[in-house]
Amino acid sequence: MKKVYVLVAVVLASFGSFASNARTVVSIENIAKEKVDVVIAVSSEGKPVKGALVKIVAQRMVIGAGTTDESGNATISIASYGSQAVTVEVYHSLYKSQKLTDIKLENGKTYSFTLKGKGDSVEEITEESDVRVIKTQEQIEKEKKEAEEAIQRKEDAIKSQEELRKEAEELAKEKESSLKEVEEAKKKAEEAKERAEEIKNNSTTVSEEKRKEIEEDIKVREEAAKKRAEEAKAREEALKSAGGELEKAKDAEKDAKKESDKAQKEQEKAREDAEKAAKEKEKEADEMKEEAEKEKKEKEKEAKEEEKKEKAEAEAKKDAAKEAKKAEKEAKEAEKEVKEAEKEAKAAEKEAKKAAASQKKLDKLDSSQKKLEKSRKKLESKQKKLDKKIKKGGDLEKLAVSQKKLDEANSKLDTSQAKLDAKRKKILKKMK
Repeated sequence: MKKVYVLVAVVLASFGSFASNARTVVSIENIAKEKVDVVIAVSSEGKPVKGALVKIVAQRMVIGAGTTDESGNATISIASYGSQAVTVEVYHSLYKSQKLTDIKLENGKTYSFTLKGKGDSVEEITEESDVRVIKTQEQIEKEKKEAEEAIQRKEDAIKSQEELRKEAEELAKEKESSLKEVEEAKKKAEEAKERAEEIKNNSTTVSEEKRKEIEEDIKVREEAAKKRAEEAKAREEALKSAGGELEKAKDAEKDAKKESDKAQKEQEKAREDAEKAAKEKEKEADEMKEEAEKEKKEKEKEAKEEEKKEKAEAEAKKDAAKEAKKAEKEAKEAEKEVKEAEKEAKAAEKEAKKAAASQKKLDKLDSSQKKLEKSRKKLESKQKKLDKKIKKGGDLEKLAVSQKKLDEANSKLDTSQAKLDAKRKKILKKMK
C-alpha cells in the first residue's frame, strides 16, 4: 500500500534585539485514500487455475496479495488506496507468469488473466498414467493366469507319464514271470524223456523168477510211466494252455507297449509343447514383469515429480500466505502510520494556528519595537549633540538638566523595551 505522508513545516525567522523579521510557512500535502476490493480471476484453456499467487504492487511495494481458490478467483482487499497506478502479477509453477501494468484499481471490479501452461496438466498426466497402469495390470494378470495353466498342464503331463511308466513296468514283470514258467515246464519234460530212454537201454534176458520180478517191476514202472505219461500229457496240456496265455500276454504286452509308446510320445510332445508354451509364457511374463517394473519406476519417477511439484505448490502457497500476511502487516502498519500522520497533521495544524496567533502578537510587538527604536534614535541624536556641547563647555548646570532629561527619557525607553522583551519571551516560550 502506498503510504500517506502528511508534511507540516513551520519556519520561524530569528528575532534581533533591535530589529527582527518573522515569517511562517505552512505546507500540508494529504493524498486521498479509500478502501478497494478487487477480484483477480485466473484461468487456463477455459478451466480455473487453483493455487496461483497474485500480487498487487505499487512503487515496488506489495500492497495486496492472495491465492486463487477452486474457482480460480482471488479476492483482495486494500484498506487504504490512493488511486495510484499499480501492477498486478500472477505466478504459478505450472504456467507462464503474467503481469498487468499501469492500471488504477476500481472497487468491485474483476481483472481476468489467462495463463499458458508450461506442459501437460496434472489431470492429463494422472489420467494417462492411470490408463497405462490399468492396461499393464490387466496384461500382467492375463499372462500370469496363462503361465499358471501351462505349469498345471506340464505337471499333469508329468504325472500322467509317471503313471504310464509304472503300468509298463508292471506289464514287463508279468511277461518275465510267464516266460520263466514256460522254461521250467520244458525242462521237466526233457528230464522225463531222458529217464524213459535210460530205462529202455538198461533192460536184458533174466530167469523166470527174475523175469517175474522184472515184469512186476516193469508193470509197476509201466503204471508209473503211464501215470507219468498222463501227468506229462496233463502237464503238456497245461503248458499249451500256459503258452496261449503267454501269447496273449505277449500280445497284450505289445499292445500295451504300443499304446504306452504312443501315449508317451504324445505325452513327451505334450510335455515339450507344454514346456515350450510354458517357456514362451514365462518369457512373455518376464517381459511383462520387466515392463511392469519399468512402468513402476517411471510411475515412481512421475510420482516423485508430482510430489516435487506438489511440494513446490505447497511452498508457493506458503510464500503466498507469507506475502499475504506481510502485505496485511504492511497494510496495518500503513494504516497506523496514516493515523499517526493524521494525528500529527492535526497537532501541526493546532500548532500552526497557535504559532500564527503568536506570530501575530510578535508582529504587533515588532510594530511597537520600531516605534521604540525610532524614539531611541532621536534620543541618541540628542545625546550626541549634548555631548558636543559638554565637550565645548558651557552652562554646565543647564547641560546637566538636559542630560538628566535625556537619561530619564532613555530610562523610560529601557522600561518600555524591557516590557516588550518580556512579552516577546513569554510568546516564544509558548511557541516551543
